[in-house]
Amino acid sequence: MLLKPTLINNDILVSISIVSSSSNTIISVSTLKNQVLFGGSCGLLNIKGAKKSTFYASQKIAIILGKKICYLGFKYAYINIKGFGNGRYSSIKGFNSTGLVILNIFDKTTVSFNGCKVPKRRRL
Repeated sequence: MLLKPTLINNDILVSISIVSSSSNTIISVSTLKNQVLFGGSCGLLNIKGAKKSTFYASQKIAIILGKKICYLGFKYAYINIKGFGNGRYSSIKGFNSTGLVILNIFDKTTVSFNGCKVPKRRRL
């Protein structure tokens, strides 16, 4: 369900940034005027070590932050995703389960075209 931007009041819109690395998932919630409301990571749940990079941890933190967003009165969200970690899609599922309507999902992951330089050949 994609609504026209003119039909939605900017007071009920929120922007969610998800940075998913190989060891953690960091989520920050801001208004459309780039004022950060709050944020969190998997360490907020007292999860330590390699368990922070799991699907379960990123979905759980997304559910907690989604409930906070709905409590503040926001109904619609834009999501910006960055990174190649495990918590990319599970965090979107977590936000979707809280009743938040997701309007757009932007993927801002940087992809190198040429890659790293190959090391020189070893001389004997």
